[in-house]
This record gives sequence, C-alpha cells and structure tokens, in this order.
Amino acid sequence: MNSERQKREEEVERLLRGAGLNREADLGFQEEVRKAASAIVEEDASKVQKSERVKRAKPSISLATVGLWIFVIGAGLAFSIPSLGAPLIVCGIAVIVWTTFLKPDKKK
Repeated sequence: MNSERQKREEEVERLLRGAGLNREADLGFQEEVRKAASAIVEEDASKVQKSERVKRAKPSISLATVGLWIFVIGAGLAFSIPSLGAPLIVCGIAVIVWTTFLKPDKKK
C-alpha cells in the first residue's frame, strides 16, 4: 500500500521536476500532471471511503422486546388507569405477534 503510494508520489515529483526545467511547459505535460494527481486523489479517497464504511450495527433492541415492554407497561397501568393500560396491552401483544409470526423474512 505504501509502496504504491510512494511510487505515485515519486512519479508526480518527477513530473514536477520536469516542469521546473522547462518554464514554458506544454499543455500535454500539464494535463499529464493533472491526471496523475487526480488519480492519486481518487484512489486515496476510495480507500478512505472503503475503510470508513461501517456496517450498520444490528439494533440492540428488537421489536419483540419493544412489544414486551409495551405489554408490561400496559399491565402496570391497567391497575391505576385501565383506559390507558388496556390499549397498551393490546398494542404490546399486537407488536409481539407481528414481529414473531407475521413479519416477512428478509432472507430469500
């Protein structure tokens, strides 16, 4: 990896030295320097992008766990506020059933 980079840097330095010898460098030489520099920049940028890509972490809490917590909170509230606890219990059960049985698999 470093040897490739060093080779490219040496190539750019060689091209720049050639430009220093001839103050009136032709357009072809300038274009060659631009292409070499842009190739180095693009290669380094792609390497950085590849190294910085982070796989999405699996969510630490699943939907079934969320459904269970909604159910538990609903059960706790059912004793003090039945009109709020009962819908939470139903929603918790619905989420658990949906994630466990009805959700289509992503794997095919």
